[in-house]
Amino acid sequence: MPATLLTTQLLVSKLGLTLSAAERLHTLAPFLTPSVILNLGVGAYHLMVGLLLGTVKYAQIHSSKTATAHPYISTAHRASLMYGFASAQLAVFAGLSSWTERTNVGATVAAQTFFVSAVATYAIHGILRDTTNQLKAPHKLGERRQLPAWMVRGFMIALVIAEVGGCGVLTAGAFKTFYHILSTSSSFTM
Repeated sequence: MPATLLTTQLLVSKLGLTLSAAERLHTLAPFLTPSVILNLGVGAYHLMVGLLLGTVKYAQIHSSKTATAHPYISTAHRASLMYGFASAQLAVFAGLSSWTERTNVGATVAAQTFFVSAVATYAIHGILRDTTNQLKAPHKLGERRQLPAWMVRGFMIALVIAEVGGCGVLTAGAFKTFYHILSTSSSFTM
């Protein structure tokens, strides 16, 4: 029995997949590296959180006298949806990256950790309705709590470094691959 057929049958019997789903998974498996899976998985999370935040946004609009949601609920809703699509792009870049898989996973974890943290921060402020500008002192967290300025500043610096750095590493890895392909391929000469 050919290895492909055996593997497909195992996917059907062990995972309960349909035959066509098992065949697709078997075909894609070599390309589903940990960094690609992480980006796609967290991207799906962002998409679902964005949709759920859309229902919170609608509920706030519906119950508001001004027919508006809290600005941070709107921000969290949009950011989560955009991070979902950014994650899909990062998955492609991770799959094309010339860097080691360890580097790709590190860059993915750095970027995705702060993508999730940013949306969570927006959502918390939107649900608590405690501020319309989380970067303006005093840094409120609910009615009675305040965060120290150094903590907010440190979080923002870490966010910028992790998001831009993580995305930059994956983008550079993909561009390195593009350059290698273009510079070694005689079919692309002009």
